Amino acid sequence: MKKKLFAILLCGVMALGLAGCSNPVSDSKKELEDAEKELEETYKKYGWVEKETVNTILAKFNTEIMDSGLNTPASDDYMVVDNGKYWFALTDDVAFYLKPVESSGNKEKDILDMSAIYMDNDKYDETTAIKYTKLLIKANNEEITDSEIDELLKEAKEKSYSKETANNGKGISVGISNANDHYEYQVIRLYK
Repeated sequence: MKKKLFAILLCGVMALGLAGCSNPVSDSKKELEDAEKELEETYKKYGWVEKETVNTILAKFNTEIMDSGLNTPASDDYMVVDNGKYWFALTDDVAFYLKPVESSGNKEKDILDMSAIYMDNDKYDETTAIKYTKLLIKANNEEITDSEIDELLKEAKEKSYSKETANNGKGISVGISNANDHYEYQVIRLYK
């Protein structure tokens, strides 16, 4: 009788144990499918751009500067590498940096993550900052129209108080940051 009761209890415990188990392979597959779906939705919402090197965007930005008549291109003569960022002086008041995804010290190979126009608070001029930022946005995605750039900058200014970025679904996010001692107009690239 005890053996029979023990066998029944053992079978019951095993049945409950098996019923409580799920298939870890199918769970992992479902999680992966959900993550892929979420990623595709993100691409649809924010867009994406092709991967570009620091050097490529630098060349495009310099072309935009020269074509606009500003004639103050970023030059390697005035470049400094600091904390993995490539810094350039555009004028006495305006600096510009390119931040790669991972810095190797080789701007011809480093893939660009973010670029920014930088101005000290005591030299800050919104008109100048916007002028250079428009060119920087265009260098990062030439398909964005002037009116879309204006809208991005307007939205970025509104969102700057909550430290959010603006995005129009074309693979570029724009943020404006006012730290204690400087302003940054950031252009962030979104890759697939």
